[in-house]
Amino acid sequence: MKVLKKKSIMIVLFAAAMLSNTLGSAYAAANLEPIKAFFNKGVSFILHGERWKPTDASGKELSAIVYNNTNYLPVRALAEALKTPIEYDSASQKIYIGARPGAKTPIFSMPMEIDNNYVIQSKNPKETLINGTQYKDILQIEQYGDVYFTIDRKYKRLVLDAAVVSPGEHEVEFSLYNASDLAANTADTVLEMHAVSPEDGVKQLIFNVEGLEKVKIHVQSHLLNPYIYARILDTSYFDNGETPVGK
Repeated sequence: MKVLKKKSIMIVLFAAAMLSNTLGSAYAAANLEPIKAFFNKGVSFILHGERWKPTDASGKELSAIVYNNTNYLPVRALAEALKTPIEYDSASQKIYIGARPGAKTPIFSMPMEIDNNYVIQSKNPKETLINGTQYKDILQIEQYGDVYFTIDRKYKRLVLDAAVVSPGEHEVEFSLYNASDLAANTADTVLEMHAVSPEDGVKQLIFNVEGLEKVKIHVQSHLLNPYIYARILDTSYFDNGETPVGK
């Protein structure tokens, strides 16, 4: 009986291997076409005025492939050099270069840095009850503060849900800055600014973040009032512009 059981397992494994090979061969027959190409080790690359060498994930240098008098490069190496997001979906056999359509990412799932002196992240139900609606996660800005998001050029919009809660009395400004290490002098330039007043309730602020690697949202009162009681809610998100905006 043991011998039969072992043989049965071997037969199942052999059948699975044959099926895999058959499916793989079918895919290759339908989608892969053989060509005659050559590695072009003589070609070099200048990227933004500097010598650049394409490499794979392990750091191994790659050569261009020449086919029909045209040089080709691996798309990932080139996209990363140009600081363009790239993603491969093996299930659909799609390569996404740049922003992925339909992506909608809540701000609290993003790489985020906050000014711990003046910005506090809270899950306290008493603090997350905003204008009669219970949220799970919020950012509290009582006086003024900065929130940084690393987005790596993956998104076009930041849709920010914000409010000024009691006892806040003044209009509060939410300003967008380029926080990239390469921003240089432009880091001090306000790219976009929206205001929220206590009478607005929860207000959606839409910022254009296309092409930015890292952004800063600075929150303060226009009149520099000491206490503003501003809130950023967990319904805020980044997307690529396809998502209808609304509550």
